[in-house]
Amino acid sequence: MKKILILNGSPSGDTGNCAFWIKGMKKFFPKGVSLDVVTLAKSGYSSSLKKRISDADAMVFVTGTYWDSWGSPLQKFLEQATELEGTSSVMGKPAAVFVLMHSVGGKGILSRLQGVLSTMGFLIPPMCGMVYSLVSDIALQSPSSHAKDFWQKEDAELIVENLLKATDLNVQWALWPVDKKDPRRKWLRS
Repeated sequence: MKKILILNGSPSGDTGNCAFWIKGMKKFFPKGVSLDVVTLAKSGYSSSLKKRISDADAMVFVTGTYWDSWGSPLQKFLEQATELEGTSSVMGKPAAVFVLMHSVGGKGILSRLQGVLSTMGFLIPPMCGMVYSLVSDIALQSPSSHAKDFWQKEDAELIVENLLKATDLNVQWALWPVDKKDPRRKWLRS
């Protein structure tokens, strides 16, 4: 049974758009896949979450758009999870990213977040990220010949499919010599 860990990086936690998105996205995972959702606003980085990350076959990151960045709980998680960079817990582990936004800024967040995750060691499979906006949601309520140019909720199904396919890869990735002793040590002397 494949284990997928979903991180809700929204400050709104279980009551916001990201929680609603995750609930709707679950239907795209086939039976036999174990889904584990962690709401970072409620439970941040811990030894328990570290184990869940290590045990997962793939991860899904979901965040809203907040002043041209991802949610603060996700930022705090990334800062605290720095110790996982280049470790067997994340190295080559497939990751998908979903960004929600009102009108603008989401694509930049998607690209930046995928870059951060790739640098940590996660594998970003092809077409495993999207941005869904309030503007698209409103526009897609009316028939249009331009509809295919907008990311749609149903596109999450393709992302899930690619993510699951990537869990079948078995590659022995090379690691760079990251300082794993103390990534938070003070380096500025004066």
